[in-house]
Amino acid sequence: MSEYHDDTEESTLDPEMLTALLQAITPVAPPPALRAKVIERIHAAHRSEDFLTLTTQVGWCELLPGVEVKRLFVDEQTGTKSFLLRAQGGINLPAHGHRSREECLVLEGEFTMGDLTLRAGDYHVAPEGSEHPMASTHTGVTVYLRAALADYPGV
Repeated sequence: MSEYHDDTEESTLDPEMLTALLQAITPVAPPPALRAKVIERIHAAHRSEDFLTLTTQVGWCELLPGVEVKRLFVDEQTGTKSFLLRAQGGINLPAHGHRSREECLVLEGEFTMGDLTLRAGDYHVAPEGSEHPMASTHTGVTVYLRAALADYPGV
């Protein structure tokens, strides 16, 4: 059995030689069926239940007039669910309480609850047992929420 010897420095091609070899290669067009196969695999990945996107309309359900939700994940072990909530401009969301901690990340737009205004990129945690006053949005808003399973019925 021969012993492995690393000749990396000795076997590196001269840059001019490498350029000449690359320029001598004749491009080969992939078979037409290959593109169709790649596109089908991409579409299959998008049909997966494990993958949702903000931009597709699939999975959005009306919660209230002007307010839609898209469930992302339900974790029975922790008793939480994560979802997107999207409200049109001019909408008021009712005051509500939290059975456990709620996480909120504003993805687009802004909304106001009492003296607090949250804008795209802002993160807010509501402690267990806390109450949110009525919220309103003039711009429209999309948020990511992680909340107790019992909060937000219908999601």
